[in-house]
Amino acid sequence: MHNKSKLLWLIPLVILLLLIPFIIPSGALDAYAEGSDSDTDIEEIVMEEPAGESLMTDDGHPIGWTKEDLPEYVPVDLANPNPDPLPVGESKKNVAIPAPYAPHSGAFLPDHAGYTDSTISVRIETRTIMNTKVFFTFVQIADPSQLRTETFGGEASVKDRAGRVKSVLAINGDWFKAKEKQGRGVIYRNGVLKRNVDYGYYDGLFIDTAGDFHILRHAKKETVASSDFADNIVNSFVFGPALVIDGELVHLNTSPGYSKQKGTEVDDTLVRQIGSFKQTQRTTLCQMGPLSYLIITAEGPEQSEGGGFSTDQMARMAWDMGALQAFNLDGGSSAALVLGTDRLNALGNGGKSNRAIGDMIYFVTAEP
Repeated sequence: MHNKSKLLWLIPLVILLLLIPFIIPSGALDAYAEGSDSDTDIEEIVMEEPAGESLMTDDGHPIGWTKEDLPEYVPVDLANPNPDPLPVGESKKNVAIPAPYAPHSGAFLPDHAGYTDSTISVRIETRTIMNTKVFFTFVQIADPSQLRTETFGGEASVKDRAGRVKSVLAINGDWFKAKEKQGRGVIYRNGVLKRNVDYGYYDGLFIDTAGDFHILRHAKKETVASSDFADNIVNSFVFGPALVIDGELVHLNTSPGYSKQKGTEVDDTLVRQIGSFKQTQRTTLCQMGPLSYLIITAEGPEQSEGGGFSTDQMARMAWDMGALQAFNLDGGSSAALVLGTDRLNALGNGGKSNRAIGDMIYFVTAEP
């Protein structure tokens, strides 16, 4: 009796299996079984690769973040987008024309979150990424003359000089006067040519009269002279490496480990001289759009165990943020981020925060 009941239960199942070809169109079965072309639409699921999809950079360091871990870049509309341009240049040799207006004390945001007035917006967000504290500083200015440089020869720190030049936000430059860079590169500061030397190992960042960035790999003076921006350079920096050029991630022509030996490629010399593979404090200057900039400041092993990034990691982070151009500036104990007169980064490194360097990049207000 039991076997008979079991047999009766199987009969409907067999009938259903026999009817499947008549219920489901044969074209759909064929497309599913053979992957053949068919008039039947089959939905294709496309998975977008997230930022940081590769586990390692070209130089062999891990990428420990996704796009969701990074702050969002949001363009800013300023209340006064057309202020009178500020005077730029030198009043006498090696003395830059000072900015006319100091930042307004009431315009600084609580908790060092930034600064806002009608002509400049500074927004600072921090993240902890791979045990490293990272500052993402977004800057929007109304006029190119609000991006300025100051050269002071190595006898002061960025924090010491920020108040004197009426800076809203200041970062370290490339310290082009440092011993290892003496006599190298094409250097403009505030529209004045300081040096024009043919040295093609360092990369070059050139900021023009519109505030736009131009980056040349291994910039030689003849390459700079023949560029379409040669007659409009206001500030330039010899350091690097270039991290992002015209929205494309820059890959160095080298491999991990050769910084400990003498290489034959031009990039070999570059990364050896700047310690590109070392995970340390870094400053990256990016252009995000017209008069729109991002500074990425990563702290180093002095502040957190295992902290710091290589230049390849900084390149990938800038690219993931959507930078159009990104350039590595001086790093290590020279890396500085100063809002008003307050140092924000590297506060726990045994007093090295106020290291005396030679120059800085800063942003000022154009609001009287």
